[in-house]
Amino acid sequence: MTKTWLIYALGGGWGHITRALSLGRIAANQRKVKIMTNSPYAKQISDEGCLLHWIPDSADFAATCLQVREILLNTEYDCLIVDTFPRGLGGELANILPQLQAIPRILIHRDINPRYVQVKDLRSFVTNNFDAVIVPGEGTDLPLSDLPRVIHTAPWLIRNAEELLAQKIVRSRILKVDNDRQIILVCAAGQASELPLFSQLTRRLHEAFPESAVRILSPHCPEDELKTLWVSHHPGIECLAVADVVVGGAGYNTVYECVSVGVPLVALALPRLYDRQLKRASKINQVQNIPDALFTVKKILDTVNNSQSIPSYTNGAIAAVHHIMNFEL
Repeated sequence: MTKTWLIYALGGGWGHITRALSLGRIAANQRKVKIMTNSPYAKQISDEGCLLHWIPDSADFAATCLQVREILLNTEYDCLIVDTFPRGLGGELANILPQLQAIPRILIHRDINPRYVQVKDLRSFVTNNFDAVIVPGEGTDLPLSDLPRVIHTAPWLIRNAEELLAQKIVRSRILKVDNDRQIILVCAAGQASELPLFSQLTRRLHEAFPESAVRILSPHCPEDELKTLWVSHHPGIECLAVADVVVGGAGYNTVYECVSVGVPLVALALPRLYDRQLKRASKINQVQNIPDALFTVKKILDTVNNSQSIPSYTNGAIAAVHHIMNFEL
């Protein structure tokens, strides 16, 4: 009988659901994969061979916790994988995980705020409630990365290098750039409340670089006047791979996708309750505001090599699937 994995991937934006799908799509060749998500964009993207349990993002805290509890305690699965939040996004896993001792439980440890780790005593909680911790390419300077059962992989990506669409197809059919103009891609893949910021950034870039093709990658069209510049395409890595420069936040997927495909990222460290975007952004082209972003984009475009190279990288999700399968045993 085929075994089933259940992935807890609650959290807004494209981030958590994309990371879950990066793992789930590879595992789906040998396992049934179910993903719990409350991303408002879940119904707009491909399920990649996984079954999505969508909890409406409009549900209040109590209703979300009830649905999580219902799924965890009344669904058949052979392995539970929890993304980022050991106790759950709202702490709802704290009294559920101890009831699941017979099922292998894996924590995916993306970087999180150390104060959250300290206040909630997550070191003890993770040690008592998880069989293994997998760090998906975030390095060793993480609050829980020194625990005994930690496994490190390369960053997880939703496409292997050889799976990316041909660059000519992405340029002409998706981004609608038919010549060899330089492409400035604004990646607005975070919270919906940040869309006005990225809309303003897109307008300023469009005005400042009239010879370049400026595009905004977003699940929803930000406003009517930007309709001709708007692109809605998932997975976004296929668009990032053909850009000359990307401007966006410093979230997990944006940073590691740009690094993997070899495209410079100009990053605004956006405020998050748990994620330390400032720490991630400090390692790349971090900017503080829109004028800084314009200046940095110009500096990059003046030196960028226009010849597009074929990306080559390691997808850590493949190794992660093998590690998790070993824990099933």
